[in-house]
Amino acid sequence: MKKKLSLKEHIYNELKQAIFSRKIPLNTQLNEELLSEVFNVSRTPIRSVLKRMQNEKIIQIIPHKGAYIYQPTPKEFEDVINLRIVLEKEAIKIACKKATEEQINELEEYTLKEEKLYKSGDYANGIRTSTKFHHKLMTMTTNDFMIQYNQELMNIMNIYIVFHENTIQESPRSPEEHREIINAIKNRDEKKAIELIDLHFKSIRDNLNNNQSESSVDFSRIFKPYPKS
Repeated sequence: MKKKLSLKEHIYNELKQAIFSRKIPLNTQLNEELLSEVFNVSRTPIRSVLKRMQNEKIIQIIPHKGAYIYQPTPKEFEDVINLRIVLEKEAIKIACKKATEEQINELEEYTLKEEKLYKSGDYANGIRTSTKFHHKLMTMTTNDFMIQYNQELMNIMNIYIVFHENTIQESPRSPEEHREIINAIKNRDEKKAIELIDLHFKSIRDNLNNNQSESSVDFSRIFKPYPKS
């Protein structure tokens, strides 16, 4: 039987899903009072969830203004993607030398799931699964600092990609690119794997634009209240 989510986890998942599905436009205030009404809870769990999302670089809390979706600038995005390339190349080198059959199988499972989600139109969970693929690669370094830092960088990148990607409604190429990277790891071809990581991040860059569509949002239409027992 599926375990019931806690109140905070439910609110967190609902908010994150809405953000990564672009249901909440940029510059929309995540008002505590409105969210507490929609979820039928006090402000305390809302405040706790927003704080968590701020720590994960998904939202930003501006003093005297409130909470908003975090908006990396183009320069911040470029800085972040350059750092991720450095970190992931190190992870790839280790993966090509030490990746076990079990670890490779897990990477393949993420890729298959990611592809299915994108094809079904579930972009939010598709990008989440893509993130898990890259996180798994990074765990092969066994370097906790690299793993944690890369996770923060992925959150910043994902926010930027969600609101600036040209083909958000289509099926992105990342599953195919991930599969090519896995094949290079299987063949212990470090040079090819590093080359593919460069091409993967170039593909991400090439598919971005700087347009930001804005519209109003009715929270009651996109969020589900916490189910009472």
